[in-house]
Amino acid sequence: MNATAQHITAAAQDVADTGARVAEVAVSRAVGKADELMNDAQRTTAETEKAVQAGIHQLRDTIPSTISRAATSAEELARAGIEKARAARAAVADKAHQLNEQTTSYVRREPTKALLIAMAAGAGATLAITWATRNRASRH
Repeated sequence: MNATAQHITAAAQDVADTGARVAEVAVSRAVGKADELMNDAQRTTAETEKAVQAGIHQLRDTIPSTISRAATSAEELARAGIEKARAARAAVADKAHQLNEQTTSYVRREPTKALLIAMAAGAGATLAITWATRNRASRH
């Protein structure tokens, strides 16, 4: 081989070696960046896992107290409803007692009118029942 060919061969070898070193450095940097990204991903995953576990523990701690408060509220509402029902029952009983006393007093003061009113109410109820049963019987 002549000197020029040797010189070109040596220059080509130097370019190839330089290219290989540059490629090696680039690959090394890429591997380093990939390692950094993997470490970041692992760190983020671990932090996320800790946050999720903390949230789960907080839910476990919070849910029983929330259920307890809801149960207490339901109990209070039930008690209030029962108390209102008792008050309504007492009011109805008082009103019925007042009406009974008024009716008794009216019958004692006006016995003839009370008897005529009772007879008229009975006759009206009898007519209404008779009319309703006839209409029902005629439909079938």
